[in-house]
Amino acid sequence: MYGLRRKLTVLMVGLVATVMLLAGLPGIYFARQKARNDAIKQMRLQTHIFTRDIEQQFFHIKDVSLALEASLRSSFDAGQHFTGKEALNRYKEKLLPRVKEILHLMRPMSLWIVFNTEHIDGKHTISFFDKNRNGIYTRSPEYSIMEKDLTHPSMRWWTEAIKKGETWTTPYYWPDWDMNVISYSRAVYVDSLLIACLGSDFNFDRLSACLDTLPVFKTGHILLFDNNDNLVYSRNREGRFSNISDTRVEKITEAKENFILINENDGNGRSAIAIDHLENGWKIALIVSQKEIFADVYLLIRTLSIMFLGGFVIAFILAVWFSKHITSPVKKLLRNFRKATDGDLSVRNDISSNDEMQELGDHFNLMMNSLESSFKELEIAKKRLTIEKERAQESDSLKSSFLENLSHEVRTPLMALVGFSELMADPEAAPDERKEFFEHIAYNSNKLVTFIEDTLLFSQLEKEQVPIRNQRFRASHILSELQEEFEKRRDEEKPDLYFRVLSDCCDMELNTDPHLLKRLVRYLLDNAFKFTDSGGVTLICRKTDHHFEISVSDSGIGISDDKTDVVFQKFRKVIETNDRIYDGAGIGLTNARGIALLLGGTIELSSTRGEGTTVTVSFPLNNK
Repeated sequence: MYGLRRKLTVLMVGLVATVMLLAGLPGIYFARQKARNDAIKQMRLQTHIFTRDIEQQFFHIKDVSLALEASLRSSFDAGQHFTGKEALNRYKEKLLPRVKEILHLMRPMSLWIVFNTEHIDGKHTISFFDKNRNGIYTRSPEYSIMEKDLTHPSMRWWTEAIKKGETWTTPYYWPDWDMNVISYSRAVYVDSLLIACLGSDFNFDRLSACLDTLPVFKTGHILLFDNNDNLVYSRNREGRFSNISDTRVEKITEAKENFILINENDGNGRSAIAIDHLENGWKIALIVSQKEIFADVYLLIRTLSIMFLGGFVIAFILAVWFSKHITSPVKKLLRNFRKATDGDLSVRNDISSNDEMQELGDHFNLMMNSLESSFKELEIAKKRLTIEKERAQESDSLKSSFLENLSHEVRTPLMALVGFSELMADPEAAPDERKEFFEHIAYNSNKLVTFIEDTLLFSQLEKEQVPIRNQRFRASHILSELQEEFEKRRDEEKPDLYFRVLSDCCDMELNTDPHLLKRLVRYLLDNAFKFTDSGGVTLICRKTDHHFEISVSDSGIGISDDKTDVVFQKFRKVIETNDRIYDGAGIGLTNARGIALLLGGTIELSSTRGEGTTVTVSFPLNNK
């Protein structure tokens, strides 16, 4: 017997383990990949946001230079203006108003033109600078480019522009302005003759301050490289730092992809790096520890692994219990068979497992009884067997009915319907009880129908599929019907409340959907009655020259000011007291708002906690 139990246990554990492996491992793998891809996507998006912010800083510099180049090319004549010092001075005076116009329109930090004075004597520059960024520009003294040390790094804006046509400089310190600047310059050639270099400057300290405010991860580092792969800016979450390893810099500058993973042996650990490129050839890199960026991935793997292991342990325990539960009756029956074989005809089985094993035990008892009794006892045993069979069939039928009811019940209303319907089937029930059962069934049926209708209307409003059937009717008809309906409800549920309808000035014809309008007002009245225990409810109808208004006021529990903005949201219920629980699905006012907007109206709510609530719907009059 222990061999059978062992085989069942091994079989069940093996089946469970196989199913968990086939279903769990792929699930863990795909969940890990999804979480990992989401983390990488988030990091790339963050880097792209940084790139966009920097691009916005750089675009303006280039636009200013292009506008200045356009003015220069449209007005410059090399044969006329580049013949001598006096001619060039006259041209500068002619160009000066256009330069000031660009300053006025585009408001750069600086704007300059440095003419090539290699073949013309004199100092020829046009340079304006707004150091305080207040719109007040100062013109810098003119100089000759030939007087400068062109080999100095600060003159790359000239030398690189001549070589490449245009260039962005690495941030450098400009002593005349006492600041670090980035220069964008363009070389202007006319008939293969270098006329000038022009451009604009950007305060790198301002860019650094902007980058300093960008949010990064806890272990995040921002790096900014120029188009020559020189590191021009670096910052971590705590501030600036300088201990960037050469390995990281080299891998970033040599990276062919926008996302790389590295594992350094210098104490920095495993890192994830997202790289994005600016239009001017610069690049920005965001470095984050893999432990942080993939924290959700690691947590997911650990959680799924724990769940997998826990499920396996539970399956093992259930397998042992189940196999023992199956084999215990078999063991007991086998022991009784051995006793009967040895001649003990008084042995009987007392198996009570409510399954086939119990039925087998009963048959064993019947067999033993047949050996001890006469034909009469055999007949009794036969009738007994028939009775037991009918009981088994009845038990099976009841089990099926129970499972079917359990699988189809719908929350409290449907459970109440099933319960009271079963009570109605009792022939001993008194007439008063049957009437009460009928009332409960009708109440819960209406409640379930109302809930389903509200839910269907909510779904239709969500999908904008509610049909509108406009027709002309008198507003007083709808108000009279609602007054009669809620007077009856007040008498039945809350007779101490007053309910009044003030509609003397609203005996008018409307052109809208009467069914939807009536349903909207019913929602407002239902809500008012639900939350009012003392005082009463008032329905007021008003008419202006252009609008038709209906207001429902109550003296109920009211709503605090900080919660009036959520009552129209779907599935939201605002309960202002702790000693009652109000039923409802939380979609009544949502449907009311949807109907109001669908009919071209508005809905407003004003409330004071503990004093009551007023809801007003307003519709434009349509006499066509």
